[in-house]
Amino acid sequence: MSKYLIAVYDIGKTNKKFIVFNENLKPCYKKTAKIGEIVRNGILCDDVERIIKWMHDTLKEEYKGIKVRSLAITTFGATGALLDDKGELVIPVVSYNQEISNGIRDRFYRTFGSPEDLYMRTGTPPYGQLLNFGVQLFWIRTTMPEAYNKTKTILFLPQYLSYVITGVKTIEITSVGCHTYLYDILDKDWSDVAKGLEVDSKTPSEFEDVWEAIGYAKWIRNAVVTTGIHDSNASLLPFLLTRDKEDFVLASTGTWCVFMYPHARFQPKRDDLYKDVLYYIDAFGRPTRASRFKGGYEFDYYVSMIKSMFSPPQGFLDMDVDIAILKDILRGEKSFIVPTLTPGSGQFPKSKGRIIGKDVFSRNLKTAYHLLCLSIAIQTYFALEAVLGGIKRGVKVIVVGGFAKNRMYMKILATLLRYHDIKVLKTEYEDLTSLGTAITAKMAYEGIKPKDMEKEIIEEAIREVYIKPIEDIDERDLMEYVDIFKGHCLHSE
Repeated sequence: MSKYLIAVYDIGKTNKKFIVFNENLKPCYKKTAKIGEIVRNGILCDDVERIIKWMHDTLKEEYKGIKVRSLAITTFGATGALLDDKGELVIPVVSYNQEISNGIRDRFYRTFGSPEDLYMRTGTPPYGQLLNFGVQLFWIRTTMPEAYNKTKTILFLPQYLSYVITGVKTIEITSVGCHTYLYDILDKDWSDVAKGLEVDSKTPSEFEDVWEAIGYAKWIRNAVVTTGIHDSNASLLPFLLTRDKEDFVLASTGTWCVFMYPHARFQPKRDDLYKDVLYYIDAFGRPTRASRFKGGYEFDYYVSMIKSMFSPPQGFLDMDVDIAILKDILRGEKSFIVPTLTPGSGQFPKSKGRIIGKDVFSRNLKTAYHLLCLSIAIQTYFALEAVLGGIKRGVKVIVVGGFAKNRMYMKILATLLRYHDIKVLKTEYEDLTSLGTAITAKMAYEGIKPKDMEKEIIEEAIREVYIKPIEDIDERDLMEYVDIFKGHCLHSE
């Protein structure tokens, strides 16, 4: 019988999860929903009203909150809420997928400095749309000045949702430090962008630790609530608590594949700016170097193409490596699936996503799928090279998320990295972001600090499995294919 329960809301861009854990961090209840974006007054927005209703109904009506004594929220980044003096939304919560004119973006950089100069202090690259929250605030101030002047409080999305539940307004570092242009990593303080946009005076004055209780939930009795945490940092937290002395990269794979290297110093290079290399701020306030590419998005795109071409059987994504087919692809050097389907992202931001050698791709199901998994593995190789500042011997790569279940991808990646004495491991724990968030809620309820956490129960959840490389693959064939792949990416830039 559980002593108490922990409720976690894991709010993804489309998929929303409600997961209940016991005090030993074992999941015992899960409910999911899909809630997409909506358009309001011509602006693409996150449907926070529907999200909040779903959160409330799930806790109150379906789970009833029995024994829930702690509650925590994790969400995607680059999103916030602007509140008036009554604590109500001034405008709907704008989606980071909203497009804006280049003129606004140019004015932002003329006002606050070049992308290169801002990157060297904030670790934030110049993303498109509104993936830089500082750019979004500038856009709102420029195009909706009355609304911006009416804004008394700015809260990031996790903190807005925790405010709805508790009535307490808070701020924490993982959301502020998530490609926002608002945090100066060198000064460990608000950036000039934040000060110029009055963010420092429109947010709560004290930063909260993500493992501290900020108040009690209004929806159920006797449940403490934390301030919330950015999702990538929630995924990283279990490993920081158990592997902080090890040299590792956490490869969090999904729509975005994010590679986080906690032990890197803040040493941004101007060349990194155009390789989708950024710095997050972890739950302890430390910079975490990261690289990204939209691997899950590209994978799903080409899987749809494969399905339309071959009508494959159920479960074909579990296909294992056929060494003969892989060798034929590597030695033929005529067919490649080249990134990037989302211009401006990944290690080859100017490369045009395309298939080279379509006759090979369309030969049969197995060949097409081998080409796809090989492409994603090679993009991972270059993302690791970017985050590590060159492939670093001896570092451990831990793969979590969707691609951890892909046998072909994992084996090809392990084979690519074995020549650099890099071990590839995986953990198939399905809800790692929720687990990291539950850890913060457990600490909040028990009133303990990270150093007091029982590492054994975390270790049990994230147990790693070593991936054995493919032995019968010639290193020269593989690396020549990688070089040609890179050449095609650069040629299209």
